[in-house]
Amino acid sequence: MKEEVMANLRNLKYTADKFRGIGVSHDLPPKEREEIKSMIQEAKREHIENCSEGETVENYRFLVVGKGQKKRVLKIKKNAAAHQ
Repeated sequence: MKEEVMANLRNLKYTADKFRGIGVSHDLPPKEREEIKSMIQEAKREHIENCSEGETVENYRFLVVGKGQKKRVLKIKKNAAAHQ
């Protein structure tokens, strides 16, 4: 049931105005939250060590995807025009 609800969240943006500001995310156990947090910190550290000047961490969004042993971190460049 949870997977069905999560899969259909995109439909909320097409509903009445009173539902447009609602955000829903997975509730994770504390151990998994810590694991994700440490994965993101490690990805940021690697980015800082391996990137050229001007490519600061703030220019990217780090997102953990996958489940179980298949989790990985995606590094997504932020759109500078969208943040102005």
